[in-house]
Amino acid sequence: MKKILLGISSSIAAYKACDLTRLFVKAGYSVHCVLTENAVHLVTPLTLETLSGNPVYTETFARERRAMGHIELKDDAALMVVAPATANVLGKFANGIADDLLSTTFLSVLCPVVIAPAMNPNMWQHRAVQENMAKLKSWGVRFVEPSEGAVACGDFGYGKLAEVETIYRAAVDVLEG
Repeated sequence: MKKILLGISSSIAAYKACDLTRLFVKAGYSVHCVLTENAVHLVTPLTLETLSGNPVYTETFARERRAMGHIELKDDAALMVVAPATANVLGKFANGIADDLLSTTFLSVLCPVVIAPAMNPNMWQHRAVQENMAKLKSWGVRFVEPSEGAVACGDFGYGKLAEVETIYRAAVDVLEG
């Protein structure tokens, strides 16, 4: 069974990670979720544990685990998917900032990475975000770019998380391609 690391950051679209988890599990993949500290306010670890059948990781130095989370998580991972990925997460990844479990896990994996950003359209268009994305692409990171539509704050434009099925297909293409 192939292991997928599913990174979830603090976009309002975090709830869609539940549907993505269900699709991966239904297809026979082992899903291990890594949430940022703020993502736990948008989707609960218990929900993701129930859907994935695996522990959910939220802290770099969790008391209940002896091994270092980011090192343990990378073992045998076939793919890392980050959905949704905020502008903050893209900036951390592109600049080697490792100050939480998700960013340290990103820096430690040797498997392919697929990122599905989600943010306000103005943030998506910002030069810093576009440069961070270009840098990550140059490293071989694959992107499922956001779609155009209304976002949570009511603004309209590119920044809405791609459809869950689109993210799923992109991930499976990498895994099975």
